[in-house]
Amino acid sequence: MSQDTTLDQFCRDAGIASRSVARSLAEALLSRGIGRGSPSAMSFSPGDRLAAAALALEAGCDPERVSQHLTWRDFEQLAAGVLASLGYSTRTNVRFTKPRMELDVVGTSAAGLALAVDCKHWKRSNLSSISQHCARQAKRADELLRRESNISAAVPVVMTLHAASVRLVGGMPVVPVAKFHSFAMDVRGFLDEVLVVTRGPASR
Repeated sequence: MSQDTTLDQFCRDAGIASRSVARSLAEALLSRGIGRGSPSAMSFSPGDRLAAAALALEAGCDPERVSQHLTWRDFEQLAAGVLASLGYSTRTNVRFTKPRMELDVVGTSAAGLALAVDCKHWKRSNLSSISQHCARQAKRADELLRRESNISAAVPVVMTLHAASVRLVGGMPVVPVAKFHSFAMDVRGFLDEVLVVTRGPASR
């Protein structure tokens, strides 16, 4: 949604026929810090869309339908914004050649710890495919460390819409959108529990 969205525009964009229902929804979003202004004149940032999606999931909405309204860019902006708010220096779409690799978001702390985040717009995935993807993300984190001397250790992370809670797959955190801020804020406290890529063999 664009800036200066009126209530009628909000009705159309959200596919809601009733103005009173749309007003109630707008008030609920604004009360939770999603969007700015009032129901008669609202504005939404790109990050608000993902926050609204996380709220919809918490309310029990179908993840498949929610994901149809989100883009890869929404995920990347959220991850980068969270890391920046916690003091990390952030970059998006970090690309390497020979071998050809790309990291969606890299956040680096002043102490040289990097979070290498892959933003997955997964629908339904089995454990085998998730494990394979996590293994590839670990290789990307290793390549990041090999190429950038200012990084002393990296935690490869997969952020996804559909997980209900943080879980470890081969030691790698698979983090739902709604939990990413708390995960990133507390990551230094459980480095001994997750996969940490260092200069040399990957370790936990």
